[in-house]
Amino acid sequence: MIPKPKTIAVDARFYGEAGPGRYVKNVLKHLEQLDSVHKYVVFVREKGSRLYSVSSGNFSKVLAEFPWYSWSEQFGFLLKILRFKPNLLYVPHFNIPVFYPGRLVTAIPDIIMHSFSTEGGTTLPKFYFRFKKFMYKLVISWAVFRSFKVIVPTNEVKKEFLRTFTFTKESKYVVAYEGVDEDFLVSSTDINELKKRIGITGDYILHVGSMYSHKNVDKLLEAFSDVLDKKHSDLQLVLVGKKDKYSWLVSQKVEELGLSGKVLLPGESFYVSDTEVVALRKNALFCVFPSLKEGFSLTPLESQAVGLACAISDIPVHREVYGDSVLYLNPNDRNDISAKISQLLVDPNLVKTLVEKGTKKVQEYSWTSTAAKTLEVLEEALKKS
Repeated sequence: MIPKPKTIAVDARFYGEAGPGRYVKNVLKHLEQLDSVHKYVVFVREKGSRLYSVSSGNFSKVLAEFPWYSWSEQFGFLLKILRFKPNLLYVPHFNIPVFYPGRLVTAIPDIIMHSFSTEGGTTLPKFYFRFKKFMYKLVISWAVFRSFKVIVPTNEVKKEFLRTFTFTKESKYVVAYEGVDEDFLVSSTDINELKKRIGITGDYILHVGSMYSHKNVDKLLEAFSDVLDKKHSDLQLVLVGKKDKYSWLVSQKVEELGLSGKVLLPGESFYVSDTEVVALRKNALFCVFPSLKEGFSLTPLESQAVGLACAISDIPVHREVYGDSVLYLNPNDRNDISAKISQLLVDPNLVKTLVEKGTKKVQEYSWTSTAAKTLEVLEEALKKS
């Protein structure tokens, strides 16, 4: 029996941005391939509207120029959604319009902001920052309470939700692993020209990601300094991330440690595109990712997808996602981080083994599976709406 078509509103305002933007981009792409029945109204901002090309007749995009985490999304955006009279609202994030009266499904990647303060990197007055942090906790608690289901990327995140939101049951959460964006598989970038722009003069190891405090970049810099002091004086560390106050603080740390010219932050000078990141990965010795907290941790998986060995932090979510396909390091131990970097520098057989295992590990995850699990949740919610 063919189900009766219903209308699903999708908050895709993050489309085109990092993190949640990449998530919504890939889920939408594969939902278009999987669901030809229901009508999807996809709300995007101007940048997302330029980047998102609808390829299925039952999908349409609507411009919704309401900034996230704003008062206008709580009122103006809400009214815009209601005009379309959706049977279901799907929000791949936590910042829901809190007064939305209908059935709701959310996909929340992590609750890292509960564990780590970003106050050190904010440019806001402290009282206003703390007010926004209070509002974040209020909104995410309400989002979890109101959601028919909350889609999370790993079992570890589900456990953390259950510990944090004790009013919820395990049945509230659905685990849907993520995958590698196809944009992180190919590159036409001239690597020699890119190296020249960045200042890469020889062998380098790579870190890709933001510079937030939980990414633990300070500890990586200290460990890298130790590696240089031993016998690898020509080695460079390339930190790829966006320019913000956190990257500025990392730049200050680089100066303090006397690592100028040895540690490179290209994002401070120019925007590093996805294809340039691919090129850097394909030419690096290996990647290092000492993060203290993650929801799924896509960065090492993207590296493995192009044949790069990875040394990453020994935290529960990494054990769940990566198994034995990476070299684990203690993110709290400077000496262990430097020892693991040194181990990869002198043991080509280990690097080869990690590349082989990583290539196999990547095959276990796909955005098609993420979208399929999402569609199951949406259809279950529609049946009960």
